[in-house]
Amino acid sequence: IDSDESSFVDHSLRPNVRSYSMVMKAWANVAKMERWSSEDAAEQCEAILNRMETRGASDVSVRPNLVAYVTTITAWSRTKAAHAPSRAENILNRMIDLYYDGDDIELPSLEGDVEHAKHDAPFNAVITAYARSSDPNAADRAFAVLERLEASPIAPTVFTYNAVMDVCAKHGDPERALQILEKMEASSVTPDSTSYDTILNAFARHDKSGSAERAWQLLRQWEEERASGENNSFIPSQVSYSAVINGFAKASGTEYGGMNIVKKAKEVYDRLIEQKKSGAIYGASDPVANSCFLNCCANIYGTRAERKEALIMAIKAFEEMKREPSLHGEPGQFTFGTMMKACAKLSADAAEKNRLMESLFHQTCKRGLLSKSTLGQFLRHTQDEFSTKVILQMGGSKREIPPDWHRNVPRKYKPTPVEGDRH
Repeated sequence: IDSDESSFVDHSLRPNVRSYSMVMKAWANVAKMERWSSEDAAEQCEAILNRMETRGASDVSVRPNLVAYVTTITAWSRTKAAHAPSRAENILNRMIDLYYDGDDIELPSLEGDVEHAKHDAPFNAVITAYARSSDPNAADRAFAVLERLEASPIAPTVFTYNAVMDVCAKHGDPERALQILEKMEASSVTPDSTSYDTILNAFARHDKSGSAERAWQLLRQWEEERASGENNSFIPSQVSYSAVINGFAKASGTEYGGMNIVKKAKEVYDRLIEQKKSGAIYGASDPVANSCFLNCCANIYGTRAERKEALIMAIKAFEEMKREPSLHGEPGQFTFGTMMKACAKLSADAAEKNRLMESLFHQTCKRGLLSKSTLGQFLRHTQDEFSTKVILQMGGSKREIPPDWHRNVPRKYKPTPVEGDRH
């Protein structure tokens, strides 16, 4: 029915905006689910948009609406193509050219199904494309898109500002992300939890010395502002504290890391538990913060004595988690894997390492949490004769892993038999 050439076509049946949008959405989902064909899917979306624009010039019923532009831009943002952000921005430019004619501004229809469907959505989608790209100038381009939006009749929303912050976070520019928070406040746009957590993550993942401490300073500052009534938009969450602890975990493995970094991470973790107990942070506990702290201990760049102290701290945190999962979160496959990493790297000698690794292996199998990664940690950090003995004594083998040992592990993380092993 989308052809004018066939004599067999019923010309009373014509596709409309919704018809085209449904096909575009299907192609966009291909771009999301099948990475190997994502660029082709984005090309298909754009081809449909081209057809809509051509026909829409004479038939308003097929003139592209906001959903059509957002869907096509999002499809490009999901590809790994180096030119994806520029293709996405070109589509935004076409939308502006179509709907902005001098002083005669006609915004595209909002009809359709798109998350956060407001007129800033196409701008946000382009900014997201830059966040996902490897373009070294991505932050500059994202700011340019934001400035164009601010200069238009369309007001940026919290989603716009969060998207620009995400670009800064992923491209190593945390101070610029913090500037966006100030810009939001000046524009009377109230930040949400994503705004604050994105800034914390931006500093936490930054390579520069002192970045994790800066994230911790900001978190404490926002806590104090909330307590005084000065800032009611900040609501601390487990994500906030996990981001900061993860920043210290990254720093602990560097040349400027050491026991002081681990102790700072413990300070943040203790503050999280304190907040949980007081009710300031509510909701089900998850194991992410604990795993981040265990990773901080495992990564320590320090002396033999410091490694011993870090191991003791890791064991205590792990045992507290098992004792009070309502506060610390229920240990999961990643928790056990990280704890194995800590024991392998921090143990004083082979005997201590074997004892701890065997205990952890027993516990993870008993809980049905033996993942491919956890099994790999155990095999990699123990001698073959020792690991074989432990597994056989438990009633399994490296070639035949009992299903009960990984009953609680998602399919994609389940362990695979060790090929070529005789036991």
